[in-house]
Amino acid sequence: MHKVLACLALLLFPFSAAFAQLNAYFVNVGQGDAIYLELPNGSNVLIDGGPAGKPIVDFLKSKNVTKLDHVVFTHPHSDHYMGLLKVLENFQVNNFYDTKIDNTDAGGDDSLRKMAAAEPGCKVSYPEAGDQLPWDKNVTVKVFNSCSAPVSSANNTVLNNCSIVMRLYYNGHGILLMGDAESEVENAIMRVFKSGLNSTYLKVGHHGSRYSTSAKFLERVQPKVAVLSVGQDNNFGHPHKELMDRLKAANTQIFSTVFGTQSLVIPAPKRGMQLLVNGVPEFGGLAADQSAAEFNMEERVETGVESEALQQLRQQAR
Repeated sequence: MHKVLACLALLLFPFSAAFAQLNAYFVNVGQGDAIYLELPNGSNVLIDGGPAGKPIVDFLKSKNVTKLDHVVFTHPHSDHYMGLLKVLENFQVNNFYDTKIDNTDAGGDDSLRKMAAAEPGCKVSYPEAGDQLPWDKNVTVKVFNSCSAPVSSANNTVLNNCSIVMRLYYNGHGILLMGDAESEVENAIMRVFKSGLNSTYLKVGHHGSRYSTSAKFLERVQPKVAVLSVGQDNNFGHPHKELMDRLKAANTQIFSTVFGTQSLVIPAPKRGMQLLVNGVPEFGGLAADQSAAEFNMEERVETGVESEALQQLRQQAR
């Protein structure tokens, strides 16, 4: 009798969270970031919105999205937040997560924050490094970096290093999302969080900049798959050759939004399903992005400026 009831339960509730999968989409928005997640419990997440409204709005509509349970604004650079302005115009947003840095050289971040504050029924939160976000009881969502104390700057390094960095862990596999965090933050994260960085999937920091994703960081994370969110023929020369060489040396398969939206699936426990990247199991037969377009080898002048988030992490490490 118990077996019959169990079978009936599976037939009646085929999409139960206990048997659901985690879907992640790295959306092709050009030179920018936008990541859409479908969690096992049926809730959804949007992390950044890219540099313009149409690509991300069109993508969400193609997924029949009418509301977003969680929206994350990683940091105030326009290639991450401009699309979010249109998202808030077109979709109900229930929770908005922000980092407390103001880009004094821009006004769009102020407009976005005002919209989020005025969104009916929307809760605005400022996660701190070490926080776990209760998005899904079966998925561990841990924050590794953020500016949890107010700071203002127009310095790009400071803004990048205030990125909300987080890792989702489900069914034995991690997805590490680095925003635009640079190597200084990577080093601090490795010191503060001694374990818990190992991840099957890595969203490469700062669109493949040479100043992110160090060899030491790759050794700690040990990703099988790296995803580059980058635009074709962009003005920054992303991804930089040095970064591509480091990924290849780490035997990481590389995928890029240059070739369209990239997707991955982590199956539910005990379902006998395989991990999927772009619908293909075990990464088998997939051609990694080996493109060696003309890279911008122009050197950046190091400023030595540290972000508020980096200072907070260093204090934790003492």
